[in-house]
Amino acid sequence: MGMFNKIDVGGGLSDFWSYIREPRPHRWAIWGVALALTWLVFNGIEQYLIPYEKPKAEIIYFENWKATRSAEEIRADWVARAKETTRRNAEKRAEYQRFADSLGIEYDSTEADRVTRETLGEEAAAAAKKKPAPVQTRSTLAERAARGAAPKAAD
Repeated sequence: MGMFNKIDVGGGLSDFWSYIREPRPHRWAIWGVALALTWLVFNGIEQYLIPYEKPKAEIIYFENWKATRSAEEIRADWVARAKETTRRNAEKRAEYQRFADSLGIEYDSTEADRVTRETLGEEAAAAAKKKPAPVQTRSTLAERAARGAAPKAAD
């Protein structure tokens, strides 16, 4: 273990520099081959071992719209999208309100809530403000034990 006790980085660099500076007959060719092989290896890894497919440009305009739409249909679509955006904003605002309440920070959203009620109506605004139920993925062993044994099906 005494081999790595005294590391001399400056001495190693100076030795490397003096080795490079020595006039050798094929040193530039060897440097070129070394750099070319390094480039080939990295380029090959990039292109063939890590496949990457460039996304194709695809622009779709008015895919779901009929050419014969009336102005009322256009306005109805616009209003529906605006209501959906307002509903999502109300849900996000309710999440921020719950977060601010948990931290004890005052968060006033009365003006935005008023606009939401005017846009969506009382029921939809209240539904957007309601906390979503937690997602039940699996029951734990303790929850299953607390419920008791499952009833057996009659044959």
